[in-house]
Amino acid sequence: MRERTGERGSGFSVLRTTTYRLALAYTLIFILAVAAIMGLTYAVATHEIRGISVREIDHDMAVFESAFREGGEAELRHSVHERSEGAPGDSFFLLLAPDGSFLEGNIPPVLWREGWNQQLVNEEVLHLSQDLMDAAATNSDDEVRLFSFGREIGPYRLLAGRNSHVLHEIQEIMLACLLLGCVAISLVAMVSAYVFSREPARRLNEIAEVTHKVVAGRFELRLPVTKRGDEIDRLSGDVNRMLSRIETLMESLRQVSTDIAHDLRTPLARLRQRLDTMARQRPEPARFERAMEEAIEESDTIIETFNALLRIAQVEAGARRARFRPLDLSKLVDNVCDTYGEVALDEGHRLDARIEPGLSIQGDGELLTQLLANLIENAIRHVPAPAKIDVRLGAQGGAVILSVRDDGPGVPAEEREAIFRRLYRLDRSRTTPGTGLGLAMVSAIADLHEARIDVSDGEPGLCVALLFPPLTELGALPRDGA
Repeated sequence: MRERTGERGSGFSVLRTTTYRLALAYTLIFILAVAAIMGLTYAVATHEIRGISVREIDHDMAVFESAFREGGEAELRHSVHERSEGAPGDSFFLLLAPDGSFLEGNIPPVLWREGWNQQLVNEEVLHLSQDLMDAAATNSDDEVRLFSFGREIGPYRLLAGRNSHVLHEIQEIMLACLLLGCVAISLVAMVSAYVFSREPARRLNEIAEVTHKVVAGRFELRLPVTKRGDEIDRLSGDVNRMLSRIETLMESLRQVSTDIAHDLRTPLARLRQRLDTMARQRPEPARFERAMEEAIEESDTIIETFNALLRIAQVEAGARRARFRPLDLSKLVDNVCDTYGEVALDEGHRLDARIEPGLSIQGDGELLTQLLANLIENAIRHVPAPAKIDVRLGAQGGAVILSVRDDGPGVPAEEREAIFRRLYRLDRSRTTPGTGLGLAMVSAIADLHEARIDVSDGEPGLCVALLFPPLTELGALPRDGA
């Protein structure tokens, strides 16, 4: 079983962890964001650079239109000639006659296009114009991309254009950067995700190995908890508390099984012996009736023990937590002490109560009444008369403290923790009536209310104190009838 568990844990793949998949998901989102940003930058830059060319061409066409209006053909030809001669290396002009013949400009007539147009000038056409060849020589690929606008002015056809090769190169550079950036980001993100996922994967692997061993019955094992305080540590802490609870319950179950087998064997044996005696001897009616009464009493004791065990199991299961309400603990303790004051006097004891008023907690009033009643009955039953029993209720450091103290013989220090076990009884108490489940019920009710039990020497006697958490968040509690 251990070998299978180890093999299963060692085969835990980082690539299948949630951390790694989340890292990849964030990588994809980041790549899409970068692509969107670079795409927007590409579109804006392209639009702006093209806009510059458009504005320059519009300006040239406006100058030519003005020249034609003022001086006709001669002034138009003069204006185109001057701009062609003094144009920068990326500016091109063309003026054609009505019949399509060349009049002025620095590019051949074959490049005429009406309206806005962009074209790659082929090599044959490049050699028809020295300006085109000079412009191509300045580019790394010896190409000219002509971005132009052509229109008719009067009977003439006029074209003004720019070399858009720079814009094309910028577009290619930005696209290459976008592609390389996305690839680089993807590689870095995947490697980083793998590296950063290894530690969480290792910790989850340890958790998986421990849980597999727990399933096999190793309830003493605990999950590793680091000092990071992250979600894995919080999960491990919660699971460790759960395992501690399970271990306690399993130990309690084993102890209960042993105690039941040990403590109930004697009354069951006595009951069987009495019934067997009656069956064999056929006693007189008076003896038969007395034997039957003793058998019934023995049966009632056994039934009472099992009922008490059942009530403890129900409390420990936490089902009664749904009945928690804000309650006045001071009033509850006062009522219980009033009830048991006369009982204590009848047994030769004196019950004193000092109760601080107005103390409230969240809890089940019926169970808390039984808790205090069990503590008082335990003192009345097991402390020799006459004795003094003190019940105290007060607040200290934000906690509500309920204590029951007697001046009897007390309990040895080594047995103080054991008295809350089911069916456990001190040697001197085995002859007194009882099932040995009263203090076990006290412990179960205290755990349900998250109260801490402190057993100490009463000097003389025994002192049992319970520390309840304070009443908070009343609005979060269920209301009566809800």
